[in-house]
Amino acid sequence: MKELLRTEHVTKAFGGLVAVNDVDVMIEEGKILALIGPNGAGKTTLFNCLTGVYPITSGEIFFKGERITNLKQHLIVRKGLCRTFQELRIFKNLSVLQNVLIGMHTRSNGNVIDAILNLPSTKAEEKRAKEKALHYLDLLGLADRADVKAISLPYADQRRVEVARALAAEPELLLLDEPAAGMNVSESHTLTDFIKWLNVEMKKTILLIEHNMRVVMPVADNVVVLNMGKKIAEGKPSTIQHSNEVIEAYLGREYLAQELGDK
Repeated sequence: MKELLRTEHVTKAFGGLVAVNDVDVMIEEGKILALIGPNGAGKTTLFNCLTGVYPITSGEIFFKGERITNLKQHLIVRKGLCRTFQELRIFKNLSVLQNVLIGMHTRSNGNVIDAILNLPSTKAEEKRAKEKALHYLDLLGLADRADVKAISLPYADQRRVEVARALAAEPELLLLDEPAAGMNVSESHTLTDFIKWLNVEMKKTILLIEHNMRVVMPVADNVVVLNMGKKIAEGKPSTIQHSNEVIEAYLGREYLAQELGDK
């Protein structure tokens, strides 16, 4: 498999607080890598560094062999990295379709002047964008609700809208930040199948932050564990879930038994 993303000694400090400390991560094309750890471990901060939300203090980030360290967010999206957020960030008073169209702006060939003049090229671009957005909504089972306000959807479907918007940017690497947050057991099972589908059918490489081990363990090819900003373990899910260091730092034996039936 070909390497898609690699970090080298990435560190992010906020004054005297080191949120991410000398972290090396590598994900291969076509794989699912899960990033786990307790609250405050630095997982979302690392996501923010990868996607240009935060400039890193030191280290390097490479995507498809190209250095992307501290590039602007929109340039990183154009190169093929797109993410969802831990807290749901959809435009609730816009329609489902409008939410997805917003995610396509980085791939648009139009410009402000064309839009003001209402040129035929602009109309053609808008038509192509709408067709593509509807295609992604159809893939996610939301095409029949394209014109309803996003706020009217159940929470799990709002999460799907956010994923559809990310997919509309045509990423090669999709970063999902706690997609199961707020979901019940049934919704989490559905999400697990959905992540597998994205990986197998949509051929998306996925970097996943998730606390729900029932989502992580069935889908991840590899797992990286952070604690207090440092990487403390990396390996296959079956190895990680039985690592004494990981259990002590994060999972806990009772929690692991409850989540995975590991008696």
